[in-house]
Amino acid sequence: MILEYAGVAGFAQVSGLKGLSRTLRQEWPDRSIVTWSLPAGVPLGAQAELVLDAIASNAPEADLDTSGISVMEIGAAPGLVQATPTDANVWFVPGGARGVTAACVSELARRQPGSTFVLAGRSGIAPWPEGLQPTSDMKLLRGALISSAKARGEKPALPDIDRQARALLAGQEIRHTLDAIAAAGARSVYLQVDMSDRDSLLAAVSQITSQYGPISGLVHGAGVLADGLALKKTRDDVEYVFGPKVEGLANLLAAIDLSQLRHVGLFSSASAVFGNTGQSDYAMANAWLGAVARKLAAQLPDATVKSFCWGPWDGGMVDATLASHFATRGLSLIGLQDGARIFADQILQGDRHEIELLIGDEWAR
Repeated sequence: MILEYAGVAGFAQVSGLKGLSRTLRQEWPDRSIVTWSLPAGVPLGAQAELVLDAIASNAPEADLDTSGISVMEIGAAPGLVQATPTDANVWFVPGGARGVTAACVSELARRQPGSTFVLAGRSGIAPWPEGLQPTSDMKLLRGALISSAKARGEKPALPDIDRQARALLAGQEIRHTLDAIAAAGARSVYLQVDMSDRDSLLAAVSQITSQYGPISGLVHGAGVLADGLALKKTRDDVEYVFGPKVEGLANLLAAIDLSQLRHVGLFSSASAVFGNTGQSDYAMANAWLGAVARKLAAQLPDATVKSFCWGPWDGGMVDATLASHFATRGLSLIGLQDGARIFADQILQGDRHEIELLIGDEWAR
């Protein structure tokens, strides 16, 4: 049994333990695992009554309060109820310069060409070496870097070549994203920011607001994996996964003026809804995002707040082996164009009452 206390002030009191319990049910199928959230400030006797009610209900997870037991449900794909906003926004997008988030932001720029998009990431934009043919093929790039080094009389170490190649490809992808946003008619900016460093983040937010105005759109797409069974997880594993997704967003929400936000899009995962073997920390981090989204939506009734619980992407953190695993379970991959369209539709025109969205390939059909 996992009990958590749901506070009312501050995002530090929001948790993602439901993601943990959903994963543990898969990893420990012979165990009974439940998670109930208790409201803060309720006397001990009343808490005991709530727990007894939860036991009687047989609910595997629920939010308990004095008005009864609430079980979160995520429905089918919601419709579009709002007209497309015409006002320009200043969008801040940590983790948005590469991968699936970049595709989503590029589509958003096509919908709002007058907006400013400030992309942020840890990576710098490495300049492409002179005389080296541009390529997105890792193997070809490694070979070219080795040949170039040997031509200069150097003896390149393979780990150094690998790091250089990855940095060059990352920089190239960032430039492509910035170019796509600019081609759509929007302003594109890239800042090198460490989201775990509050001073770095505060400096970035200050620079954005002074140059472009208050941040009115937020897209949080950062995330990393460190898969492994829960019993084998280390503290370092959990901190590595929580760093960009949880700590980064918590720092960001503390740094910006929340009252100026009109659109918020958080990149979560279907693992938050179902759990996933080997991803207890990732499921927890994403379940936390959903809880934050619901709290933000309550605080900002005039803003559109969405937590996108994505299924597997074609082009995301899914390799051929994992894609095959999803295929055996009847789950197709979400195409980049389809996912980007869904994202832009929902963050600009989605029903504000629909906050956590479970998105799979069936949306694209």
